[in-house]
Amino acid sequence: MPIALDRRTRRDADLRHIDLEDFLTRDFPGLVTRHGPLVARGIAYLQAPPLAIEIGASSWSFGSDGTTLVASRGTVGGALIVTFDEADFSDWAQNQRSFNAMLTARELRYRGGSELDVSVWDSLWLTLLEGWPVVDDAIEFVDRRGVPLDLGRVFTPADEPEDVAHFLREAGYLHLRNWLDPANMKDISSDIDQALPDYREGDGRSWWATVKDGSRHCVRLQEFIAHSPTTAAILHGERWDHLRGVLAGDDLLEQRPGGRGPEALIKPIGVTVGASDVSFHRDCHFGRHAYNCSNLVTGIAVTGSGVTNGQLRVIAGSHRVLMPVEIASSRPYLPVVAVPTEPGDVTVHLTCTLHESTPPLVEERRVLYTGFSLAPRADDAGGDGATDGGHALAALRERISQILLDDAPRT
Repeated sequence: MPIALDRRTRRDADLRHIDLEDFLTRDFPGLVTRHGPLVARGIAYLQAPPLAIEIGASSWSFGSDGTTLVASRGTVGGALIVTFDEADFSDWAQNQRSFNAMLTARELRYRGGSELDVSVWDSLWLTLLEGWPVVDDAIEFVDRRGVPLDLGRVFTPADEPEDVAHFLREAGYLHLRNWLDPANMKDISSDIDQALPDYREGDGRSWWATVKDGSRHCVRLQEFIAHSPTTAAILHGERWDHLRGVLAGDDLLEQRPGGRGPEALIKPIGVTVGASDVSFHRDCHFGRHAYNCSNLVTGIAVTGSGVTNGQLRVIAGSHRVLMPVEIASSRPYLPVVAVPTEPGDVTVHLTCTLHESTPPLVEERRVLYTGFSLAPRADDAGGDGATDGGHALAALRERISQILLDDAPRT
């Protein structure tokens, strides 16, 4: 059975204020019936401690009885204890914001556990809410004919569109070649150089990082299309629209609305402070997976990529198995695949596929990021697909990005 690209199970229209007692009475019993055994299996596999939630004078603990998830009043011994206010709990209980988002924004109050425990319970809670398993012993990667996939395969326009779309859904990513003219990448790189003087630190549309010699460098140029006629011609051209159709398969995909994209990224050598090369993460790991996923992120290789100048790495199948982010960075239990590129290559990953960017060692790397979005559902929002929840998460991402930009030097 084909793996669904559209994983949206929740709508903003259904959002309500949920307090802890209300959640336990109205939502929890049905969720446990449907997904409790999956959570219990995840607790055992990840050796997770119990989770205790404190809100005011009330506290409840969540753990496994060996077969399903159970809740008990009070705080049990050895628990990861998270202290919420009512608004934060309501957001978390409805997948509006995750532990990861609150932790990165330095808003999460917890004790009695580690950052790893926080990451594990983020995954276990999403398993409860959405039935996305933490582990699946039966997972395999096969093509439309049942033959094992070559996870390093590079697809060209000569390949069957159905094979391209299937690989994306099966593995969670793609590596494409000959869809764009490599000669155009020199023009885009030149456009980046010419655009740089128009960006200033603190302008709200660029990210900056410090390198080893103490100098500051612009590493992300938002709204780049206004500076690059070549980029505009590519993204508004027939070949790009054809690619959208190939990736969509039986789903409906739209080119991402303007906003601040596409973004040109410069990956310099020796970053010591700032968000340049990010370790394994999901693009939905701050929240709203159940409202937005899976959207597609496309990277256009302006320069080539590899071990010497950094590259994309993905965890195959991580859109199908809810591996915690901290586990992905330390002991992943699905295949880790490097995606070295040539100029003009295109990479694609789903927003809920774990991926990272490795740092350049010898020379800088340049890449352009844009993507495709699932078409809005009839009652999602207005014509632009925007929602209050979506706007709030976008604002949170920008605030978190500023925290990361100003973060302490790397060790």
